[in-house]
Amino acid sequence: MRSVVVTSTITLASAPPDVWPLITDTDRANRLIVGGSNVYTPIEPGSKSSARFVVETRAAGFSMSYEEAPFEWTLNKSFSVYRRMRSGPLLAYTYGVTLEPSRDGGTVATLRLELEPRHWALRPIAQLQGKRIVAGMARLAESIDAHLRDSAPSPYLKPSSPANEERLEFARRELVGKRGLDARVVDAIVELIRTGPDADLVRIRPFELAHDRGVDGRETLRALLHAVTLGIVELRWALVCPSCRTANDQVTSLAEVGGEGHCQLCDLSYGIELDRAVEATFVPHPSVREVTNQMFCIGGPWRTPHVVVQAVVDEGTERSLEAPSEPGRYRLFARGGAVASVDVAADAPSRAEARLEGDALSPAELRVAPGGQVAVTNATGAPLHLKIERLGYATLAATAHVVTTMSEFRRFFSKDLLKPSTPLKVASSTILFSDLTGSTALYTAAGDAAAFRLVDDHFDVLRKVIDAHGGVVVKTMGDAVMASFVEPLGGVRAAIACLHAFEKFRVDADNGELTGIKLGLFAGPCYVVTANDAIDYFGQTVNCAARVQHCAETGEIVFEEDVYARLPDEDKAKLRLLERVETRVKGVEHALRLVRTRLAVDVVSERATRAG
Repeated sequence: MRSVVVTSTITLASAPPDVWPLITDTDRANRLIVGGSNVYTPIEPGSKSSARFVVETRAAGFSMSYEEAPFEWTLNKSFSVYRRMRSGPLLAYTYGVTLEPSRDGGTVATLRLELEPRHWALRPIAQLQGKRIVAGMARLAESIDAHLRDSAPSPYLKPSSPANEERLEFARRELVGKRGLDARVVDAIVELIRTGPDADLVRIRPFELAHDRGVDGRETLRALLHAVTLGIVELRWALVCPSCRTANDQVTSLAEVGGEGHCQLCDLSYGIELDRAVEATFVPHPSVREVTNQMFCIGGPWRTPHVVVQAVVDEGTERSLEAPSEPGRYRLFARGGAVASVDVAADAPSRAEARLEGDALSPAELRVAPGGQVAVTNATGAPLHLKIERLGYATLAATAHVVTTMSEFRRFFSKDLLKPSTPLKVASSTILFSDLTGSTALYTAAGDAAAFRLVDDHFDVLRKVIDAHGGVVVKTMGDAVMASFVEPLGGVRAAIACLHAFEKFRVDADNGELTGIKLGLFAGPCYVVTANDAIDYFGQTVNCAARVQHCAETGEIVFEEDVYARLPDEDKAKLRLLERVETRVKGVEHALRLVRTRLAVDVVSERATRAG
C-alpha cells in the first residue's frame, strides 16, 4: 500500500541550537497538537523488535496500539521516530524534523510525516489527519521562534488546569508568616503551582525550580518538605536509570524502594544507590490543583539531553553515528549495557569502527575527530539502539541522599523509612564524629544531673550548626554525635563552625571549663539502613570516620589530607595545620593520610579581648 507523505518546510529566525531543546520536547508538543495521552506497557521478553513498549492511545476517533521504537537523533540537526502499529487504521507511521542552518543565522525546519494506511479506503482520512498534524507542528515551530526571537510567551504554557487560590494563600501565610521560610523561595513555589503548565507540575524538581527562578536550591527543597505537611504538595520518589537518566518508576515511600531497579528502555538492571538512582520530586496535592500524571510521549531527545546521538542498528548491519562536534570524553552505549569510551579530539581520525557482539562493544576505547563517523556493526541477533552520550552531565536532582540529610525530612517524615532488610548504597557520604572530652571529670565534679544537662545542651548546639551547614545528626551516642553530609567540604565547614559554637557555649555553661570537644571526618561509600526506627549509616567509611575522630585531641579537627588540599583559601585561613599523620584501620589496605588542625583563632581569647 502506497504511503501518505506530508511535508512542510518553514524558515525560522532562531538558530538550530536554540530551537532544538523546545521542538524536541515531544511530550509537551503532543499535549498541544495530538491531545490524547498514552498508556505504556513493557514489551514482552524475547521480542526481536527494537521497541521496548507497546502503546495504547486514541487519535482521530480511532483506538490504536503500536510498538514504541526508540527515537533517533543527532543533536541540533534532526530527530525521527518509527512506530509499527499493532491495531488501528494504520500499519505504520514515521515522523521526523530536520533543522538546517540558514545563511542569515536562522533555521530551515523540515517537518515530515509518513503514514501507511491499513486499507486504501483510509487514505483520505490519513491525508487529512497528516496535514492537520504537520500544520500543527508548523504552528508550534513558529510559536517557538516567536518565543525565542521576540520573547513572546512560550507555547508550552498550556494546557494549564486551574489552581485553588485559597489553598495557595494559606500556604504562603503558613510557610512565610508562621514558619519563617524564605519569602522568595515560597513565592517561586506558589507561582509555579498557580500558573505553571500541567507538564511542569507532574514532576516538580526542587533544584531545577530553584535554578530556573534564581533562588537557593536547598531552601527550595526545605520549603517543599514543609509544604507536604500542609497538604499543598505530595512527595514522590523517582527511580532513575543510570544510563538514560530518566525516571523508570515512581513510589510514594522509601519503604517501597528495593535493592535493584530495571530500565525497560535501556534493558539494564542496576543497583539502587540513594545518591544516584533515587530522586525526590513533588506534585501538587489534588486539593490545590488537579494535575493528571499522564504521558503523551515517553521518548524524544528532550528527555535525555546528555545524549548527543541515538540510532537503531538492525541485526547484522553497520550504522554510522555522527561524532559530537565538541572535543571531549564521551561514551558509546548499546541497549543492554555494552559500553565503550569515545575520545573526540582534533588530531584523531575522521572515522572510528566498533563491533557489538554478545554483550560487549569492541574496542573498548575509540578515538574520532569532531564531526567524524563512528561506524558500529551489530553482530547480535536483534536490532538495538545505540547512543553517544556526554559524561558528567549535571542533572539538578534532589537525590534521596540529599533529602535524608535534611533535618526537616527526619522531623516530618520519620516513618518514611527504608525496608529494614534492604540496606541501600550511597556512593559517597561524609561522616562526622564528635566527642566531648573531660566528661568523666565533669560527672565527678558537677554531679550526674548537672553533667547530663551540659551534655544535652551541647547536643543542641552541635545539632543547630550541623543543620545550618547542610548536614544532619544521625544519632547521639553517650556524649558523642554522629552526623552525615552530602560532600566533604560542607562537613569540614560544619566542623569549623562546631568548634567555634562549642567554645562560645562552654564559656557561659556551668562547669563548661571542664570540657572540650574534638571532631573527625571521613568520606566514602556507605550503606544506609533503617535501625531503631531511624535512618542510619554503616560500613567501612563509618569505621574510618570513628578512627579518624580518635586521632584528634581536644579542640582539633582531623580529616583527610586530600580534602584539606581542596579547601578554598578562605576556609584554610580559619584553620591552623598542626601536622600530617597516617593511621591504619582494620580491613583497609592503605593507610589513611590525614591532617590534624585547630582553629586559627582562639575563640575564648578573642571573645575576652572584645569584651575588654
